[in-house]
Amino acid sequence: MATDATPARRASAAALATATAALLAACATSPPSPDLATFLERRATCDHFRGEVPDPPDPQRLREVSQQAEAYCAGTDAQLAALRQRYRDDPVVTKQLAQFEDRVEP
Repeated sequence: MATDATPARRASAAALATATAALLAACATSPPSPDLATFLERRATCDHFRGEVPDPPDPQRLREVSQQAEAYCAGTDAQLAALRQRYRDDPVVTKQLAQFEDRVEP
């Protein structure tokens, strides 16, 4: 399966991957809470599908990618807001969560 993404999407995905890795490294001394770990995993999968563009254009694959993005992204906007509130007093987590876009749900 060939995929391509715009330079902006690739840069955004790279920045997100870096932010996620940094957040996980910051939590290395104590594992991230289940809600934080679940969010990071779901949001990474969400962003993967958001950046996947079939090349050459394939309507069937585009539908599949859209369905996957919708499935993995659903609820992550609210979850991000809740995590930002929960960890507002933790500067390391707060800084890393700031790297995520507020609204990504389709």
